[in-house]
Amino acid sequence: MTEPNTTAPVPTPPTAVAPAAPAVSAPIRWGGVVWGVLLTAFGVATLYIVSSAERADRVGVWLGSLTPGSAWALAAALLGLVIVVSALLGGIRAAQRRRVRP
Repeated sequence: MTEPNTTAPVPTPPTAVAPAAPAVSAPIRWGGVVWGVLLTAFGVATLYIVSSAERADRVGVWLGSLTPGSAWALAAALLGLVIVVSALLGGIRAAQRRRVRP
């Protein structure tokens, strides 16, 4: 029996070169960036507090010492923070929409 000829060149299929697509950059979604940073900061602060029994106890004492008025003031301040961040992000989004694109 004869051995197959392994020295013969193997034809390669033709390769098609696709035209390069134009680089289109998507605008940065600042809402996701800002809210992600805020949620990350909240998570880091929470982990810092609960990682120590002493810190968790101090936060518990502080929360227990809040009067109804100070608790409402704290809630109003947090709501105000959410409103301010939302307004800033709305302004950024409006400015991005007004930008003239080539």
